Amino acid sequence: MSAPPKPAPEQPGGTAGSGGGWSGSPPPYSLASVDNALRLIHALDERGELRVYEAAELLGVARSTAHRLLSTLICRGFAAQADNSHVYRPGPALVDIGLRAISRLDIRQAAGPHLRALAEDTGETVHLVVLEGNGVRFVDGVESPQVVRVGLRVGMVLPAHATAAGKAILAALPPEQVRDLYPRGVQVLTGRTLATLDEIEQHLATVNRLGYACNHGESAENVAAVGVVVRDHTRAPVGALGVAGPAERLQPPRAPLIAGRMHRASLAIAAALAAPR
Repeated sequence: MSAPPKPAPEQPGGTAGSGGGWSGSPPPYSLASVDNALRLIHALDERGELRVYEAAELLGVARSTAHRLLSTLICRGFAAQADNSHVYRPGPALVDIGLRAISRLDIRQAAGPHLRALAEDTGETVHLVVLEGNGVRFVDGVESPQVVRVGLRVGMVLPAHATAAGKAILAALPPEQVRDLYPRGVQVLTGRTLATLDEIEQHLATVNRLGYACNHGESAENVAAVGVVVRDHTRAPVGALGVAGPAERLQPPRAPLIAGRMHRASLAIAAALAAPR
């Protein structure tokens, strides 16, 4: 259960250029149409607006090709075009990505000191997660110093219903929104993972009653965890805290005490998020 080895850093095909863009030669296996679409997204982000002839000059393609690429970006929400206008601007999808990145940065900054304090207080590994589709992404964490421990999962995405922190977020959502997150069924990781929407909904009712979520071998064998939601000033869920450890050490009788400490940390994070900057 010690920390997993860190993957080698990815090597991008280019280097960061001025204004946050990227330049360089694409790899030999790249698809020209995908590469051109991504270059247009970068250009929209950097310049704020593009016309068809500018896109064509940038890519070195015919105007008809540039127009088709921009039309595709509009269809996917990465570009927008005002009525009767030949000007293309960043679309809602591109704006949403930026806002989510800022939001994650804010919650990580607000949570950092409390993650460290919680890890020291409990002696176990602590994570901060955010909802991503019907999964949760581990965006920050502090690893337990104990020899036998749960390793950091920062950067990983796991099914929300298979993690304590993920279940804490799901329990804070309206039931109909939870159901909409699973149009293609439920992913099962172990023999203990909640396997149907009905099981998930019944379990989330228990989470709401207790005020915290538990995970006993549902994401990985012999791992247990406690999860508590983090809310913003409107009471909307923006993330969750998870404390994880070996199942033999993180026994059910410890859960209420750990959850109490987590609730205090969650309230402190919410206050930090609401504080004026």
